[in-house]
Amino acid sequence: MIVGNWEALIEATQEIVRIASVKESPAGEGKPFGPEIARALEYALAKGRELGFKTENFSGYAGHIEFGDGPETLGVLCHLDVVPAGEGWNVEPFGGEIVDGKLYGRGAIDNKGPAMAVLYGLAALKDSGWQPQRRIRIIMGCDEESGWDCMHYYLPIAGKPEIGFTPDAEFPVIFSEKGILMVELSGVLQCPKGIELVEIKGGNRPNMVPDRCLVKLRGVEDEGLLVKTAAKIGAKMDLERDETGITMVFKGVSAHGSMPETGVNAISYALAMLNHLGFEQGIINFLYEHIGFSHDGRGLNIEVKDAISGPLTANMGVISIEDNIVKVLVDIRYPVSFTQDQILDLLSASLPSEVTLLSHGGKGPLHVDKESELIQILQRVYEKHTGEEAKLISIGGGTYARALDNAVAFGPMFPGQKEVAHQPDEYISVSHLVKLAEIYCEAIAKLGRLG
Repeated sequence: MIVGNWEALIEATQEIVRIASVKESPAGEGKPFGPEIARALEYALAKGRELGFKTENFSGYAGHIEFGDGPETLGVLCHLDVVPAGEGWNVEPFGGEIVDGKLYGRGAIDNKGPAMAVLYGLAALKDSGWQPQRRIRIIMGCDEESGWDCMHYYLPIAGKPEIGFTPDAEFPVIFSEKGILMVELSGVLQCPKGIELVEIKGGNRPNMVPDRCLVKLRGVEDEGLLVKTAAKIGAKMDLERDETGITMVFKGVSAHGSMPETGVNAISYALAMLNHLGFEQGIINFLYEHIGFSHDGRGLNIEVKDAISGPLTANMGVISIEDNIVKVLVDIRYPVSFTQDQILDLLSASLPSEVTLLSHGGKGPLHVDKESELIQILQRVYEKHTGEEAKLISIGGGTYARALDNAVAFGPMFPGQKEVAHQPDEYISVSHLVKLAEIYCEAIAKLGRLG
């Protein structure tokens, strides 16, 4: 087994987790996603140079760390941007602290820890004297959690690797990923007599289960009724009154939008409260009656599934109001045997005239042949390092694998591990980080050969 400098790997992961690389407005040339993402990219590339690799920064959209040469390229696609920290943390979200063998921070598992594991795994290979037959590129994207503008910019310039993987999902091997579609449902607010909905605001991103939703009302005098109703519907809620009205903050549990069943949607509880207060007409009623606490699309006429990738999921990720129009962003993950247009047609047929549908597009599904060289090699690597059968699985998450013509997701989560991506107190254990470096070292060694 090749032994690498795993202490340096741990330190580098701590340092890059401390960079709060959440997408912001452009901050000048070379910083299209804000200054902190640009800083994270430069940090990663500097580490690459320090370890003896060639690097290139593609105008702040993405960068790569390169080793070797050859007629083909193996791409390992990672990302350095992270979703907002959200609330409910027991540690500093960007502290990079190690507590009881766990390295905490937003991005620790998604995807900075795995990115550093790949880098130091490759460094261990290089230091052992290994020479690849394929050019190796560790590609560091900067907009994976949003619109993938990083890949849209990078790949036409740098070219698509012929083969690749991304350490940004689960083990053993992901051979299919559901399609992704983000839609906006909107309609005119209709309030019951005597009550005014002044504000409703919940969620950070469509691909996150919202852990907070604020509702501000005028015209409700009985605070006790609100408290009793919250208890009845099982909502966790903070309540404040001032001269402008009553503000309620509903609390949920954040989770990845591709697995809405693992979180608690704060928007759903806000809608349930409004329904109990008499909001029985218009867009609020529609959202409660047709989505509510469900996450399978049944109320929207899109409850579909297939044998390859399983059932569709729908996450009500963001809600807002402006000029008396309520808007909600819904993140839909649909089975690989369906198309985006089919889902949109089914959804459109279910909507009443007072609800407007706007598609924000998405990404098509991924399905790689189980007998391909790529999958066969990764299965053997996994089995060697774990002693377990490398079963092929399908996920609802959308990874960089679908940016290439021949790529899959490979780790970093092992079967049975707790899902912590996009959640408070995200972490990666130190032992897990080192294990990843060993696995990715071997995967690169095997895929770096031709034929």
